[in-house]
Amino acid sequence: MKQWSWSRSWTWARQEIAGLDAEVDHHRIVQLSFSTRYGTPIFLHALFSVAFVHNVGMPAMAKILYRDGRGPIVRDTRRRNFDSLSFFGELYRHGDGPETRAIAQHLVRVHSNFPIDNAMSLYTLSTLCCLPERFSERYLGRHGISAKENRAQFRFWKQIGGLMQIRDIPDTPDALLDWMLAFERREMRPSMECSRITAALAQEWASYWLPRPLQPLGRGVFYSLIDPELRERLQLPRPNGFTRALTGLLVNLFFQGKRLLPDPAERHFADYFRQGARKSLGGDLLNPPESTR
Repeated sequence: MKQWSWSRSWTWARQEIAGLDAEVDHHRIVQLSFSTRYGTPIFLHALFSVAFVHNVGMPAMAKILYRDGRGPIVRDTRRRNFDSLSFFGELYRHGDGPETRAIAQHLVRVHSNFPIDNAMSLYTLSTLCCLPERFSERYLGRHGISAKENRAQFRFWKQIGGLMQIRDIPDTPDALLDWMLAFERREMRPSMECSRITAALAQEWASYWLPRPLQPLGRGVFYSLIDPELRERLQLPRPNGFTRALTGLLVNLFFQGKRLLPDPAERHFADYFRQGARKSLGGDLLNPPESTR
């Protein structure tokens, strides 16, 4: 792994991204962007957990994951979440290499045991492709994640989707986003399973990063990060005005820091979550989780 030094430019990762082509170099761009520049564990932990909430907005997916309260996502939320974060980090690390192909083949076999149709899989893929852009535009407008980074994110996950045998993936980010929003309007509905999984995710994130007295506020921040229209559609708790304002301030401070502070040393966030799982959970990350989300 490369180490940052004072002889290196403070914006080395941004400079490298500027010289790359999102169509050809998408894997390298997402490594530099989402693993190195934005790979702060507290941020990625929240972002991927919120993506999970989007997925359990599908009642059928929520039932598969909840399993009458026996699903790992409610029975052992942190281990399940850290396994998933490590898994996604390995995809960012390896791109379309043989390691990723082996993971994809394993997941195709596992998913064949569950009633997950192509539309459900495509929606899961859309959360990975489109949510960073939706999140960035919601809070930061044009000052968040760049168009090139978002384009590379789309190309990267479209390639992974092909390995996962997902069909009918739109050809452009805008087309996929349009499909995603239409799917949410058509398919997302409240369910007991969705509410309980979301509550478990909110508590897991808050309890990992905050001391006990601040965890209620942390849960409110987590709910604030969920797209407001989707949150209302799923009848999830609506945080108060103070918590929503605080969340917006924290997100803006995070991205402002990324603009002003030096780019960190090259890193892969799978390493952080794998180490955390092994240290605190005894997690076995040799096998990918049962579901991509």
